[in-house]
Amino acid sequence: MSDLAFPSTLRTPRLRLSAWRLEDVEALRAALDASDAHLRPWIPFMRAEPRSIEQTRSRVAGFIAFFVAGQHFRYAVWRQPDGALVGEVMLLGRAGPHALEVGYWLHSAHTGQGYAIEAVRALVDAAFTHPDIEALRFRCDVRNTPSNALPRKLGARVITTETLEEDGAPVVLNVWSLDRSEG
Repeated sequence: MSDLAFPSTLRTPRLRLSAWRLEDVEALRAALDASDAHLRPWIPFMRAEPRSIEQTRSRVAGFIAFFVAGQHFRYAVWRQPDGALVGEVMLLGRAGPHALEVGYWLHSAHTGQGYAIEAVRALVDAAFTHPDIEALRFRCDVRNTPSNALPRKLGARVITTETLEEDGAPVVLNVWSLDRSEG
């Protein structure tokens, strides 16, 4: 699905979600560095961390290109009014026809405050305004209780599990689905 378009900014009562910009690279780098131990067990891209500032800049340039191309929509999540980077939420065009995959991570200093559900709810609402999107998928390591709680709170249901091999060990993921009628 490459003809999708979403706004570059979404707002909630406490948060501003904005498409990544090159000006955000240093804040992203600092958040990932500060949250390494918190994120590494759960987020596959963390295996490539720590990256240099230039590698991070290149990665953000890729996020921007995919957003413009209508393929993946990654948003920095900023707390208002102080502008602290809380984390990232995303709609990824890899879930199959008429579906998007939802992803999210939070800076370790901002967990347990309801920011993830608030930001993801904004994404769900935006996704279901698009007439071609019928379902959203969430893939969560079965051991990651907080990550699995989020789709449950949104009314999603586990439709299957997947077993992947990461670093020579099996990792089991719950695959959650939230259909338009449920969202």
